[in-house]
Amino acid sequence: MSMESAPFTKEFTVGYSDTFCGREVRPTAMMSFLEETAAEHCGSIGRDIFSLLEEGGGWVLTGGGMRMKRYPRYGEEFRIETWLSSWQNFSGIREYRVISSTGSLLGEAGGRWVFWDMGVRRPTVIPKVFKEKWHRRPDSPYRRIFPDSTTPSFPGTFGDSLDPVRLEVRRGDVDLYGHLHNTTYMDWLLEAVPADLWSGSMPMEMGLRFFGEARLGDSVAFHTRPGRDGWLHEVYRESDRKLLVRGSSRWSVRAEARSA
Repeated sequence: MSMESAPFTKEFTVGYSDTFCGREVRPTAMMSFLEETAAEHCGSIGRDIFSLLEEGGGWVLTGGGMRMKRYPRYGEEFRIETWLSSWQNFSGIREYRVISSTGSLLGEAGGRWVFWDMGVRRPTVIPKVFKEKWHRRPDSPYRRIFPDSTTPSFPGTFGDSLDPVRLEVRRGDVDLYGHLHNTTYMDWLLEAVPADLWSGSMPMEMGLRFFGEARLGDSVAFHTRPGRDGWLHEVYRESDRKLLVRGSSRWSVRAEARSA
């Protein structure tokens, strides 16, 4: 199998379970669409997620961002393109574009992924097959979202926050690698924003940086406060006050509210 000559593409149709509270795709469902595209990209070269796990390895997200112009709506068809824009020994930056059925750009996303040795739970060298088979091009939506850093950075001093939301990691919240999944972080982050913001708006730009992992049974606290241009978020493990995630979000009024 030769190297890809173009970005990998996967098509989707928005279903009811992707929306729930309105006609627009939920942010966590959008992240799941991105992840599904990346997972199928692995499978397309014969290195699917489960075969990697059987060999003791896998991809772990260390930070990333998503910027949406518009979320797809119930029943809408769209596609996601993905490719790699840079490599290092242990990590690479994966890029995405979300494109409507008419060809308009709906959003962009990207993230830094580390290839992980599950036995010792630390980075290991990326297998050659990925670099030999996957398409690579340097244009980077991720760099447009976070131009100053390969991993998103946020204010070092968080300051006062709203009352934290405390949640316990359940069986259905962890992934194949045994830690709280990144889409669950996003789902719970939405629980921690003010009710009026959640009910009337959608996060159009989001970034997360991961510093540690929460595992089954851990209690975690989500802290939120207003930032200069949106909202800032931090997640701590309660048992040792370990910082797990730092992030930011910027919100706009929901499309159905604007058209009402």
